Amino acid sequence: MDFLDELESMAQVAIQQPQQLDEIDSDDIKRWQSLFGYAYAQAVQKIQEHRTDLSRVLVTDSHWDIVRVEKEAQGYDKEAYEHSCSLAARTSMVVPERAQGKASKPSFYLLKLDGPFSDVTHVKSAARLHETPPDFSGTDDSGEPTTFCKVSADTKETLLNYLSDQGLQFQPTFVRYSKAEKYLSSWSAYPTLGIDATMPQYRVNSMDDPRLLPAQNQYPVWYFFYGTLGDPSVLKRLLGCEPSYHPASVAHATLKTWGGKYKALVESFDDKKEVQGQAFLVENQDQEHCLQLYETDKYDVVRCEIQLDGKKLKGLTFRFTGDVDP
Repeated sequence: MDFLDELESMAQVAIQQPQQLDEIDSDDIKRWQSLFGYAYAQAVQKIQEHRTDLSRVLVTDSHWDIVRVEKEAQGYDKEAYEHSCSLAARTSMVVPERAQGKASKPSFYLLKLDGPFSDVTHVKSAARLHETPPDFSGTDDSGEPTTFCKVSADTKETLLNYLSDQGLQFQPTFVRYSKAEKYLSSWSAYPTLGIDATMPQYRVNSMDDPRLLPAQNQYPVWYFFYGTLGDPSVLKRLLGCEPSYHPASVAHATLKTWGGKYKALVESFDDKKEVQGQAFLVENQDQEHCLQLYETDKYDVVRCEIQLDGKKLKGLTFRFTGDVDP
């Protein structure tokens, strides 16, 4: 959001402000006490602060119409809902750990259910897990159907220690589970290519702000490809369909390499930096899941603005998160 947009947003809030604060209705105070756990005096103060805060999150009438039935059933009115959105927006201004530097990501594995770990209940018991791990159907190296369950690196270590403590010689099959992470905030622009979502000029002041698009589970969704995913033979093998590409580009990005040969899109805060590639419309979550597994956890999914046929589209791309070649 540029300076003029910020002023316009504040002006819209100011228009809705009463010339002077009326006495706060007791029902409003009780509502805020119930919803947010405030004491009486604190609820009064928070309501006054909210009504005089020109930079608060503004919930438009169109957005309120969409969520009204659900939120009123939970005890909200529009003003209380705005306050809840403001609280969430302030929380999201703290960038998640995954955005700070290139810290190592947690590792996961697929464990073949076999031997002492023939089903997920045995895995849960042996690893002393609170919840049953998710299982997946697949094929083993010989092409035979089998079942796997997803476990963390810590759980893997616990299971190996369990076998050792029991004096068992069984060797379990672990397959590294590597998938590009996708976490699109519903309260801020994070993560967006070339944008630091913690900066004031990029603050989201309305739940209708286009910077919140695409949403986490929005399909179909445009993706920008710049490497092997731009090869139709690769995409056809992954998705089982004949791909339809559109020449496109994204700004705030540059191409590097890693491993001496793989293309790596990394963000740039230089407006003039641009990467040419292909745009592809991902139809559903299953297709997206295949793409995430193909790219592995060396990449993550980020929002971007795709230039396509002279238009700007809100879309996604895979950003490299590791160390690039010098």
